[in-house]
Amino acid sequence: MYTTVFKLLPLFDAIRLNILIFVRRYIFKFGKINFSQTGEEIVIQWILKDIKQGFYLDVGCHHPYKISNTFQLYLNGWHGIAIDANPTLIEKWKRKRKNDIPLVAAISDEEKEVTFYEFKESEVNTMDEGMVQEWKQKFNYRSERKLTTQTLTSILDKYLPENQKIDLLTVDVEGNDFNVIKSIDLNKYRPKLIVVEIHGFDLSNIEENEIYQYLITQKYTLVSFATMNGYFLDTTR
Repeated sequence: MYTTVFKLLPLFDAIRLNILIFVRRYIFKFGKINFSQTGEEIVIQWILKDIKQGFYLDVGCHHPYKISNTFQLYLNGWHGIAIDANPTLIEKWKRKRKNDIPLVAAISDEEKEVTFYEFKESEVNTMDEGMVQEWKQKFNYRSERKLTTQTLTSILDKYLPENQKIDLLTVDVEGNDFNVIKSIDLNKYRPKLIVVEIHGFDLSNIEENEIYQYLITQKYTLVSFATMNGYFLDTTR
């Protein structure tokens, strides 16, 4: 990885990452570095171990490095489309992950005007009306603004490279996750693996969850659930 990162990242970031890898591996003996919030990249790479240089669709991508489900994949030679409604974060992606296609967009199952609520802790930005009140009790609320949503299908129609298969769709949009899943035409664009944050998921009664119900009807199988993410694998590929 030491030389590869200089081809993928800005010079200063590549130097910092190489130093971090060296210190953790050879001085503190911590071994492998993970960048995702709760180890999502570990599960993803285990499920998709046969794919060496794949293509991802990262919705609610947040920061290009921090708590990123796809940064380790990027360092391993993957690339893809990164989507977030926060233009400041997308500007960072443009500077720091040059092999990706970063887009400013709010995704839902239909085009409509929504209110986007922003916090100092940008990872919890949301347009879910039910969640925002809970988040205001826990995090530092900053502002809100109106946005017009787009569907994933419309995004892919415009930006997905021709004949490109999607190996991974990862969704983390703080309460609007099901609407994002419904916004992609799974007959036209079919990710091999869908990783989606599911709040309040009851493992003893999974059939009652709307995301589970929907993806099962679309011929996806729940192959893992860890911390707060469901991992759904396409059974037709």
